[in-house]
Amino acid sequence: GDVRDSSAEKLALAAALKGQLAADRLVEADKGRGRTLFNRHCAGCHQLYGHGEKVGPDLTGADRKNLDYLVDNLADPSASLAADFRMTVFELKDGRVVSGVVMTRTPQAISVRTQKELVTIAPDEVEESQPTSLSLMPEGLLDALSEAERRDLFGYLMYPVQVPARD
Repeated sequence: GDVRDSSAEKLALAAALKGQLAADRLVEADKGRGRTLFNRHCAGCHQLYGHGEKVGPDLTGADRKNLDYLVDNLADPSASLAADFRMTVFELKDGRVVSGVVMTRTPQAISVRTQKELVTIAPDEVEESQPTSLSLMPEGLLDALSEAERRDLFGYLMYPVQVPARD
């Protein structure tokens, strides 16, 4: 995979988030609401306790109790990127461009998970393919969430057992 230093802007964002998510604030998290937020914003790509998609890493066994780990990966998703989750850009002979994570590659087909769907490409349709050092996970995922929603999401992510979702 790839590891690179984060920009000063992303380091500042991570520091601000860590301040908002201090332990004394996380104890107030509504973990059921956090699960609902996870289902809405994260489960399309990540699994947790067997629920969700397998586009990105399974978070169940990740270092979820480590706030630095979670915040740093959300503030700068491409800073530390395992090779299995590196995005590849495919330029096809018909002019289309497909960007995503290669899920499987055989002599007959390449399965690519984009942010929206699983796309199957015949290898003879590919004009050029280029692996990138970018994560499929977009930056700014927390921007649309309020401070309370961020607290609830992180409280759920860091909690050691599954809880029921709550709207």
